[in-house]
Amino acid sequence: MQHYLENLWKRTIKKETDLSSAWDQEIEILYRYNISLENALQYLHFENPDLNTFLLWVTQHDSKNNAAGDLQTENTLSDADMRFWNQNGYILIKNAIPKENCLATQKAIWDFLEMNPNEQETWYQPHPQQSGMMVNFSDHPLLNKNRESQKIRRAYEQLYQTTELFKTIDKVSFNAPVNEHHTFKGSGLHWDVSLQLPIPEGFQGLLYLSDCEAHEGAFHCVPGFHNRINEWLTKLQPTPSPREEAVKQLTPELVPITGEAGDFIIWHQTLPHCATANHGQSPRMVQYLTYFPKNYKANELWL
Repeated sequence: MQHYLENLWKRTIKKETDLSSAWDQEIEILYRYNISLENALQYLHFENPDLNTFLLWVTQHDSKNNAAGDLQTENTLSDADMRFWNQNGYILIKNAIPKENCLATQKAIWDFLEMNPNEQETWYQPHPQQSGMMVNFSDHPLLNKNRESQKIRRAYEQLYQTTELFKTIDKVSFNAPVNEHHTFKGSGLHWDVSLQLPIPEGFQGLLYLSDCEAHEGAFHCVPGFHNRINEWLTKLQPTPSPREEAVKQLTPELVPITGEAGDFIIWHQTLPHCATANHGQSPRMVQYLTYFPKNYKANELWL
């Protein structure tokens, strides 16, 4: 593992580009040490550490946050769930996290953003770690505890059909209600993966930290598109921008996936998806958590 961390340090600090390890491998190693890519890059850019100091930082961070739970062998997903997944490309796992954990995590996000849940004017104040809905907040005991959910991990194991997985250390989302002064700051229909064929198999996930009805900023996706994306992309050729074409063609097919605090959504990364404007009374909060199979490799060319 030290080899990959050393290459990340060289690439960032020394600006070396002729290195043997791939970017995906370096990110995987960071995740295995419970470190987000954003936190690692911020540390490298702002602290400018020598190699030994960087390696020590990684090791100390891992020992502080690494908390393994008992592995779950009982299946999370039933046969009916698997059939639903194969048809639709997403699944909603009820009560993946206790509601009290979600409420505690909400408080941690409020505190991080220095906002007051009882003072609406604070919900819209800028924060240096917030961009749109996305909040670069990943290193906290409560977030780590949620990531240790064996119910969630087992669901990913069933979908990937392997236990050799690693979890991502990802951000949270804070989607404040829209009003006459504040518009929706999220992105429209999109993919978070290159559309170069063949698209590697990968799944994404989010945890609802607050109850979320369709009008409250619910996650939306196009069900079943994983079964027709290859044909759709092939027919579009040589259209220069399938992402722009998707917005035109597929937006009417978006379906809201509602849930309660503690529910977890997993979706196939080939499903077009988006967050939506929150027309409710309080912010929608989400924690992102994804598992990938060991040695997962994304397409190098971004299309």
